[in-house]
Amino acid sequence: MTTTQADQSDDRDILSRLRFAILSLELVPGEPVSERALEQQFQVSRTPIREALFHLMRDGLVIRDGRSYAIAPFDIAEIQEAFDFRDIVEPEAMRMAAKLATPNEIAAIRQSIDFSHDEFTPERWLEMGLDFHVRCAALSGNRCIVAAMQDVTLRALRARWLTFASPAARRVTHGEHSEILSLIDAGDGEGAARAALTHSASVRTEALEAIENARRFVGKRGVV
Repeated sequence: MTTTQADQSDDRDILSRLRFAILSLELVPGEPVSERALEQQFQVSRTPIREALFHLMRDGLVIRDGRSYAIAPFDIAEIQEAFDFRDIVEPEAMRMAAKLATPNEIAAIRQSIDFSHDEFTPERWLEMGLDFHVRCAALSGNRCIVAAMQDVTLRALRARWLTFASPAARRVTHGEHSEILSLIDAGDGEGAARAALTHSASVRTEALEAIENARRFVGKRGVV
């Protein structure tokens, strides 16, 4: 590995670690952060921290006011808009996936969600929450749909962290994901589209309820 490749790998690692710290609420919504504090916390130089913050601002997870940074608060209006947009895009992606997906592609996604459920860790489950929807969107063969699903799913993922402690909620999510995959595998695009909408509705309700219940934890700055 060249020095440049090693630097790029380190940058991606810092981005992943920072993103997980935000999504897992280790860094609390509304909390001010500084480059210097993050350097000390993650034991790296300022350049990869600055690069990671740039990416996280683009993802809507960090905000900047002048020279100051803060973890983006839960924005209820934005989360509602993200789900509204997802409910337009994802059903069509499922219809396309039902026509194009191969058995091997579906089996690989199923193996991933089963592993995340059966060998649960918070980190693994959080990653699966994003990965499942992006990989299913990728079955459509449309890169624009994939990018859109990555963005809208990421914007609601922090709120999902608040519900992961419940084994019952995880079982429901796993069952809904499995049903979507089975319908895609059967070539039932309309069924997969309906199942995706049903799943989205339940996730939206859980996410918004979780944010309301967490207001005391995150404080006034944490929810807008």
